[in-house]
Amino acid sequence: MDRLKDPRIQSLMTRAGSSGELCMPLDEGQFRIDLKPDNIELWQDTLDRQESPCTLLLACERSDGPLHDTSLTWVVGSAIRAVEVIGQANVEHLLQQLKVPQALAAAAREHCFGLGDGVIWAFYLERHGWLTASPVACQ
Repeated sequence: MDRLKDPRIQSLMTRAGSSGELCMPLDEGQFRIDLKPDNIELWQDTLDRQESPCTLLLACERSDGPLHDTSLTWVVGSAIRAVEVIGQANVEHLLQQLKVPQALAAAAREHCFGLGDGVIWAFYLERHGWLTASPVACQ
């Protein structure tokens, strides 16, 4: 958690309270920020294994081929892909390419500060269509 000393993350953790989650219902599902220490630690361990710089960790259906040929999926059994995308608009566009509904991708852009610019975020799409994000590290 030392990699997340940004005061904005501390503010999110305070807002989440003991549940460790912030949930934002939308017409097309729900956007959730997962701030549970154990889950963040797992994402940080994954980040430590990456050989090249990245701004996003994505739980995808496939680890091979072009990124736009796969889709975001559930974490268990997924292929974690580390990618570098600069700028919130570009991240939103990428999430939509990965079959995330537009409203959920827009929610990520709105609620994930530093997205594509200073904060590494991890994303997965739950089985029931909820988009979940976790901050992993501040660059």
